[in-house]
Amino acid sequence: MTTAALTPDLLAELRRPRAYPLVSLTLPTHRHRPENQQDHIRLRNVLTEAEKRLAADPEVTREVRIKTADRLRAAAAELDPESFLDGLVLYASADEHYAFRIEAPVSERIVFATTYLTRNLVSAAERLTPYWALVLSEQEARLWRGRGEHVYEARVDGFPVTTPAPEPDGQPRREGGGIGVSEEFRRLLNEADEHLAHALTGPQRDGKVVLVGLRPQVKAFREGSRNAGHLAESDLEVGGLVDATAAQLAEILAPARAALAEEATAAALRALDDARSAKRYAGGIQEVWAPVRAGRGALLVVEEGLRVTGRLVIVEATGEIALQVLTGPHAEDAVLAGRAEDDIVDTVVEAALEGDGKVVFVPDGTLADVGGIALAMRY
Repeated sequence: MTTAALTPDLLAELRRPRAYPLVSLTLPTHRHRPENQQDHIRLRNVLTEAEKRLAADPEVTREVRIKTADRLRAAAAELDPESFLDGLVLYASADEHYAFRIEAPVSERIVFATTYLTRNLVSAAERLTPYWALVLSEQEARLWRGRGEHVYEARVDGFPVTTPAPEPDGQPRREGGGIGVSEEFRRLLNEADEHLAHALTGPQRDGKVVLVGLRPQVKAFREGSRNAGHLAESDLEVGGLVDATAAQLAEILAPARAALAEEATAAALRALDDARSAKRYAGGIQEVWAPVRAGRGALLVVEEGLRVTGRLVIVEATGEIALQVLTGPHAEDAVLAGRAEDDIVDTVVEAALEGDGKVVFVPDGTLADVGGIALAMRY
């Protein structure tokens, strides 16, 4: 499966606690040769390491170990190395397995727990935020729907919009002289804008609209659009795409997707600033985890590479539960002994989602002043 197959129901099912051990395996992979030629070997090595850990775990019976190892192998067998993306996420227990190819970077990890680690899937799914692409040309406007690298033409609500071709010997009429856009093109833009308004109120209304076309074309559309609030901040000033295939357009839209991700990061940071001003802000893992567990998290912002080992302890003086962060060799020993969580951030992310909060992942270093994680609280 790819992340596009991930539904809210499936994500909730993956987060459901089960009998130990649930094995979560993540591995960075490559899309192209020659780098991807070693990915299947690295996957085999990680599977071997996971089987060794299963055999060495005193809490895992022989029957469960064999069944879980078989499930891991079955998950790997579903994958074609030639179709790898940026990372793999494999889940396995004695009774089930899942295999995901994801469009997001991951680190190499093997984790045994009573829940699957879904953070990487959440991060990858966030990169698949829906968007629109309105491709403009002098004679036509086409609307495309995108989710990550997957795009398709939306032939709905009157699209594509076309204008009659000019007479062979005729000259296009220009508003205000020889420089500008033709009156025919202006009418095409108005009609496209009207149809776009209908599309944005339909069942697939979510997502920003990326304008694609030559600079005068996208400028003219922006100036007269009634849908300005739905337009992405950055345009893609490229012409000659009216006949582009889905695969070609998906590749050309890569800078636009990157710009949308930057817009999402900026919006998340603005929301954190607003929460700070309203005294509904928490920064740092030790400040964030408690309100998230209490269901108070409205927006959790996490750096993509953040990883924190920790455990919950009872403060003797007050009897309250506190989070203790572990570092160095003591952290690894505590994880192996089952006395600490390998990455408490995974648990915090899952708790935020279970509390109907939104989770946004941002580039590493974005939240360096608060240790890579911050929260806008509901109250």
